[in-house]
Amino acid sequence: LAQKDAGLSKLHKRLQSFEQASYDGVFLWKITDVSRKYHDSVTGRVVSLFSPAFYTAKYGYKVCLRTYLNGDGTGKGTHVSLFFVVMKGEYDALLPWPFKHKVTFMMLDQNNREHVIDAFRPDLTSASFQRPVSDMNVASGCPMFLPLCKLQSPKYAYVKEDTLFLKCIIETNS
Repeated sequence: LAQKDAGLSKLHKRLQSFEQASYDGVFLWKITDVSRKYHDSVTGRVVSLFSPAFYTAKYGYKVCLRTYLNGDGTGKGTHVSLFFVVMKGEYDALLPWPFKHKVTFMMLDQNNREHVIDAFRPDLTSASFQRPVSDMNVASGCPMFLPLCKLQSPKYAYVKEDTLFLKCIIETNS
């Protein structure tokens, strides 16, 4: 019975990851319980969060996002940091390397007034964009994506009902 429960739990997790995956290079990440997750980040309990995996195409690159709600590196304690991670995928042998598509990050203002947008083109010499040899490459992105004072300001609606939305767009035609 315990084995069946474990198998059922594993299937449930796989089904969830399939439901959340996107296959067109556009991913919307809904993060709930933001105040608790931010507190965990400040205290060092859980410093970063990984999004579910998503794909640039049905048989494309497998990627995910990583965020530090209390910042990382140059943004530690002052900014939300947001990074892009190339993951080992089933079709890597057929894909051109290094990964060279433009990546755009957005923190959505839930009042639709002032989204925060940042974009970058991969550094083709960086190990972050080469074909992965382990499960995930080193994350690359924006350590100073959004100042914490702006995230917490009542003037903006980046966090509403303890939820925030991050969007990633990968230009697959580049």
